[in-house]
Amino acid sequence: MISLTVSAFRNNIKNYLDLVTKSLETLVIPRENEEAVVIMPLQEYNSIMETAHLLSTPANRHRLEESLAQAESGQTIAFSLEDLQKEIEK
Repeated sequence: MISLTVSAFRNNIKNYLDLVTKSLETLVIPRENEEAVVIMPLQEYNSIMETAHLLSTPANRHRLEESLAQAESGQTIAFSLEDLQKEIEK
């Protein structure tokens, strides 16, 4: 995470935006008498939103926790994409 002033960001906006997209860094720009602003790559934002959605209900959280526990204990089933396609076509 990089913190910089509005003036510094304004003076070099393209370079800072390039830095954010190439390095996946997050910029925090504090503002006087206003709430700070965060600039981050779109893929990071989308990832955060997806996680928030997946954890948004107790049922989703429980299902994810259950799946993680099954994966960690080796209770998984290996299959090929061809096998999956056959199952879908049934």
